[in-house]
Amino acid sequence: MRRYIIAAAIALPLIVALVVVGMYAYDEIATDDQISHGVSAAGVDISRMSRDQAEAAVAAYEANLASQPVEVVVEGQTLTVDPMVIGFDVDEADVVDQAMRVRRASNGFSNFAKWIGTRIGGVTDISVVGTIDYEALDAILTEWDLTVIDEPAQDGAVVVVNGVPTAEYPQAGIRIDHDAAADLILTAISTGSDEAIVLPLVEIEPRVNDADVDQAVALAKDLVSDRIVLRPTGQTTPLVFSAAGLTTALRSEIVTHSPATVVPYLDEDVIKAIARTQSPAFEVPPVDASFRFDPETKEISVVPSRVGRTIDIDAIASVVSEAAHGTRSGTIPMIDGAQPSLTTEMAEAMGPFGEVSTFTTYHPCCENRVVNIQLLADEINGHWVMPGEIFSINDTAGKRTTAEGYRRAGAIIGGEVVCCDNPANVGGGTSQFATTFYNAVFFGCYEDVFHQPHSLYFSRYPYVREATLGFPAPDVKFRNDSDSVVYIETSYTPSSITVTFYGNNGGRTCESQRNGNTITRVMTHPDGSVTTQSWTWNYRSKKKTTTTTTAPPSSSTTTTVPPSSSTTTLPPSSTTTAPPSPSSTTTTAAP
Repeated sequence: MRRYIIAAAIALPLIVALVVVGMYAYDEIATDDQISHGVSAAGVDISRMSRDQAEAAVAAYEANLASQPVEVVVEGQTLTVDPMVIGFDVDEADVVDQAMRVRRASNGFSNFAKWIGTRIGGVTDISVVGTIDYEALDAILTEWDLTVIDEPAQDGAVVVVNGVPTAEYPQAGIRIDHDAAADLILTAISTGSDEAIVLPLVEIEPRVNDADVDQAVALAKDLVSDRIVLRPTGQTTPLVFSAAGLTTALRSEIVTHSPATVVPYLDEDVIKAIARTQSPAFEVPPVDASFRFDPETKEISVVPSRVGRTIDIDAIASVVSEAAHGTRSGTIPMIDGAQPSLTTEMAEAMGPFGEVSTFTTYHPCCENRVVNIQLLADEINGHWVMPGEIFSINDTAGKRTTAEGYRRAGAIIGGEVVCCDNPANVGGGTSQFATTFYNAVFFGCYEDVFHQPHSLYFSRYPYVREATLGFPAPDVKFRNDSDSVVYIETSYTPSSITVTFYGNNGGRTCESQRNGNTITRVMTHPDGSVTTQSWTWNYRSKKKTTTTTTAPPSSSTTTTVPPSSSTTTLPPSSTTTAPPSPSSTTTTAAP
């Protein structure tokens, strides 16, 4: 019997030990994919949970904390911080990793002892530490610094009082201690505390002291002590910045080098505004390229264009600042402004230049009409006609008057040549210049805008291919339909008048063909194509015996080939209408 008792006494503890070992093995070895018994996270029991279950439990705990705003007190005012706004977050996976490692270290006996502790009421609690977005919280605290406390530090500055640079001395301020406040708020969120937190405040020291400001005031007074004068290169008129104007531009800033200093300066925008008010006086307009004709060599040359110039407003502030720190004078910075509408390159592209056409008519010497012809020639001589422009003899020379030296001479009035009591007699004879001019247009291959032959035929003019002149009409007009400029040169002798065109008509040549009362201009283009333009005219019959020849010459063909020239478009075909019937009264310029 005693033997059995001894055996039972030995077996019972062994059985108990085996049971305990079995339980430990089950808890710590067989179920190693679960958290051990007696483990919690921030007081939340997660023992015997799988990883997913534990992470879900910690996430629920995090959501509960994030839903509870934290109360804070700033300068006696109660405010709240929403954990979600400042990005409160818990790393659930990390918390569960820590829980999974509880009592699974390499020391088995130590683990077993800890496990026994959990079976008699011990618990291993994993701390849960959250994180926040410190930048988001800092923005909130900064806003409270400005709106709740509103006592920022006042750095010193230079201000203008009654037009005089004056010191504004620095003052200390108060703000929330952002770092300490962040720690307190994070702890309150992580623990779920519902107690209001009084946020600590700190004093803000200004970056500069009174002496720094006094020194800056002295420098500022030097900056605006006198006017600044800038002069343009090659000119004497200055651009002036008055002392009062400079004072309106005076500013100061804190430069945070080591140590921080107060630096006075002139505001660029104000300096630019002052410069703009005066800039029109210094603007140099662009100059188009032009042309020069040498009467000796009969050559056209190009006078180069010039780009406009204007004040460099963006650079003016630095020049004024340099002058303010130096001699209080300088040079106005200039940059290219408006471009010319006709550049040197465009003008040169119109060439090569040369004689395009010339025509001469003859007359007896020394009559009043010759004086008139030569006066009109002088008024037309030297004119330039740009591409596309229409040139008019009347628009250029105006009305012929005795005040200008024009004399009375014969004119066709009512179908007869009479002299000299009619106003039309003043400037009589200038139709010979019109005829000469028209023929230069004709053989220059330029577009005939308007001309009108005489009502009577004069043998000194080409049949039909001639023009009369009066004021304001009839007139002689042509359009420069070339791509080059046209220079008009007139010259005369006691018994002749000549009109010559110089330029470049694109290589066109023109010849004249006559068939009865019709004149045809045959124009040959550089590509070999040919176009024609015809004018038909019926002269009046002779009314009485005068020096006028009314009988037409025999039909003939006249060919005139002008010198080679430059590019242009082709004039449209046109027909000149017949004059009024002989029974009507017509007054034209003198023949």
